[in-house]
Amino acid sequence: MNTRLRISTFLCLALSAMSVYAQNADTLHDPRLEQIYSSVQRIVGRHYPTATYHLLKNKIHFEHNTRLFIIHVPLKTGEWQDPWEERGPRKGGILGTIELRDGEYTGAAMVPQTFDRLYYSIILMAPYSRKHDCHLYVHLYVPKHESKPEFNKELTELVNAFESKLKE
Repeated sequence: MNTRLRISTFLCLALSAMSVYAQNADTLHDPRLEQIYSSVQRIVGRHYPTATYHLLKNKIHFEHNTRLFIIHVPLKTGEWQDPWEERGPRKGGILGTIELRDGEYTGAAMVPQTFDRLYYSIILMAPYSRKHDCHLYVHLYVPKHESKPEFNKELTELVNAFESKLKE
């Protein structure tokens, strides 16, 4: 094969790959979450300036100063579950996931509810939008002995008012 033909073939493949990537890049996140994501960045950034966050598909994730913990939780029968690793916030940290799901929340836990871990608590929320027939499935991990009530209040208000921030 001559050099010109190789270069032409290479350029054609590269351009088609770039086209496929551009099409896939549009589906890397749910556009309905853009305004909510901006608001989360603003709130988290104000209280935790070095936090990291991202929006991927239908999930917003943010965290600052976290680590892996070994968790041991009792069953309803009083027996202990086998321990597992779970990421949680250290003192001064935060961890959260906000996922947009279709339909109403059908989980087993009553919401909102707070789950106690030894060093942190998990706040579970799942507000529903009848207008859009979807809900936000939220897990907010907060340190046990150092809370930021202003942050919790602002994020909870945002989550509960998510319907007005969903992009059509």
